Amino acid sequence: MHTKGEPHAFVIFGATGDLTKRKLLSAFGGLCKRGLVPDGSYILGVARKHMEDGEFEQMAKDALREAGLAEVSGKIAIHYQGLDDGEFAGLEARLRSLESKYPTHGNRIFYLALPADRFGETISGLGEAGLAHSSGWTRLVIEKPFGTDLKSAQELKTTVSKYFSENQVYLIDHYLGKETVQNILMFRFSNLIFESLWSRDRIDYVQITVAEELGLEGRAGYYENAGALR
Repeated sequence: MHTKGEPHAFVIFGATGDLTKRKLLSAFGGLCKRGLVPDGSYILGVARKHMEDGEFEQMAKDALREAGLAEVSGKIAIHYQGLDDGEFAGLEARLRSLESKYPTHGNRIFYLALPADRFGETISGLGEAGLAHSSGWTRLVIEKPFGTDLKSAQELKTTVSKYFSENQVYLIDHYLGKETVQNILMFRFSNLIFESLWSRDRIDYVQITVAEELGLEGRAGYYENAGALR
């Protein structure tokens, strides 16, 4: 049984990017439609691009409408914060200001919808500004890829551990959240005919194909650095 949980600030780094427009906003809207977003929660988009709240709100509502969620677009409180390099103190001040308006009690989710090479500096910025902890609970969600090789992954792990405890951190690959992918394990263990056959001794590899109608759509820079598999 799903519960609403507690009101919180959903802070998206990379708020003007493709992942936010196509996935995160529609996912948040879907939860809202199902009644799973606590009343008093809000979205704070964060990116280097400077724009007004109203401009980002319109972008977010357009994304929700494209996802077939126009009916919830007016129910979600949406704000925006431009963030230049090293200006995390300004973000902390903005959150405190919004928390005087919304009953979130300092509960915050920081979602890093960013290129992997910006994870470290963003996490350090949050930590140095005192944003790793608040009067409520704090969660850090890191999108794939967690580093580009073993060395960079270990370095990123060290940075994360410096500021956040393990129970605050969530690693996410949004493709693994797709129902069909999640159902593979249930299909394997709930069918006796496959349970004994589907093992490392009998399966060479598992290939999951996700066909998309989209091309690079301006994401060449991301794929040149991260590749398509990480």
